[in-house]
Amino acid sequence: MSKKFQMHYLDVSLELPQSPDLEVTPVYLKKNILHAVRQLFGEEGARSRLDVVKFNRAERRFAVRCSSNGYTRLRAALTLATTYEGRTCVYTVHRASPNLLSLTADSRTYVHGARDA
Repeated sequence: MSKKFQMHYLDVSLELPQSPDLEVTPVYLKKNILHAVRQLFGEEGARSRLDVVKFNRAERRFAVRCSSNGYTRLRAALTLATTYEGRTCVYTVHRASPNLLSLTADSRTYVHGARDA
């Protein structure tokens, strides 16, 4: 019997090339992401649950949790989104997984056999 995941997590960063000093907050971030989904898929598409579960203000990098049935819509909306609060932006999805813990480990930078002193 396979386990069906109900949530997906995305590791995302936001670039604002023309507004590098603009303050980004989790509340406005969520509002703008939902707006991007709504623009692409309408009100029905924006009904899926979405939460910003982790936010790094300095790097403008964040983790988003969404329902698995809304994952594809969210990913598409982030890929095609071009504005944040009326300013040009780029969302980059670094990783996505149905398991939050898998976003914390990176096999590309892990040093095998290394021991803590």
